[in-house]
Amino acid sequence: MTKKKIIIITLAVIVVLIGILLGFLVSNKTFFKNTYIGTQGQEIFIPKYSYFKNECCMTAATFYSFKSEKQLKKEINNYMKDFEKFENETTYGYHKDDLFIQNYEVINKGIFRKIVITY
Repeated sequence: MTKKKIIIITLAVIVVLIGILLGFLVSNKTFFKNTYIGTQGQEIFIPKYSYFKNECCMTAATFYSFKSEKQLKKEINNYMKDFEKFENETTYGYHKDDLFIQNYEVINKGIFRKIVITY
């Protein structure tokens, strides 16, 4: 095989891989948005470019992001500044209008960060 053919095949493989990656990102329900719609229709803030992974138990959602832990926490704290702390005998968290968020957690996983929202 000539050097020119190897370059063309390599470039074709790279273009296909980029196309597949973009397909995953575009089809993901949150990657290009900054809100997540909870199970009961609540609009919950998520940092933009966060990849939706899954939802658990109708009260928690998991996302992944390549943004730094510091940047994610800054965005989340900025959003949460208008929320009021809430606590009683059975639960705790933050509320604003009809939205109740128990916790935003950012976990460093090496090259990406895991965001878990409990609401």
